[in-house]
Amino acid sequence: MKNVSTKETAEAVLRELPSVLGACVREDINGHPREVHLLVGPGPNVRNLARDVRALLEERLGVPVDQRVISIAQLSGKAAEAALADFGQFSGVVEAPPVPAPVADERDGKFRVLFGGTETQVQGSRAIIRVRLTWGTHEFTGEAVEIDHGHGRVRAGATAALRAATIACNSSIRLELETASVVRALDREYVLVNPLAGAPMLGRRP
Repeated sequence: MKNVSTKETAEAVLRELPSVLGACVREDINGHPREVHLLVGPGPNVRNLARDVRALLEERLGVPVDQRVISIAQLSGKAAEAALADFGQFSGVVEAPPVPAPVADERDGKFRVLFGGTETQVQGSRAIIRVRLTWGTHEFTGEAVEIDHGHGRVRAGATAALRAATIACNSSIRLELETASVVRALDREYVLVNPLAGAPMLGRRP
């Protein structure tokens, strides 16, 4: 079978959809989509959109697409857009702005986990990233180290955030990074993260 790259065509097709703000496609060894990451605006039903995306890609590319490789992150307004962190833009050690006061969830009055800040430190060819999360009056810190090249800081930032979240859950659930992709939309770069969760209540498989 001849290898034919579908990345550029697939991303161009996906960006034509009115609800899609950004798209990133990764290929397998045959040039077919093995990962499809989308950033979409509020409105569409994500499950229905995933089915439409699969059908559209199969029609335009002429190759089968597994719906399970399609991941969609949906913005729910200005608050969600402002909460997205832009990792990898710093050099040296940078402290994030002060942690805001805890915010209660409108639905049940309980405190929500908030992004507290990030710190990046470069040592030789390594980037050390620490991420702080707050829950009520408690603060939790996760740390990760990656090679300071390509998307290394993106992976480190995502891993550090997941480790902080694991600590916040008293390790009752373990969160690990599977993939992290950078998607450009609205003249900004966003990071889409696909985590794996493991816990006794979920069985043996993450």
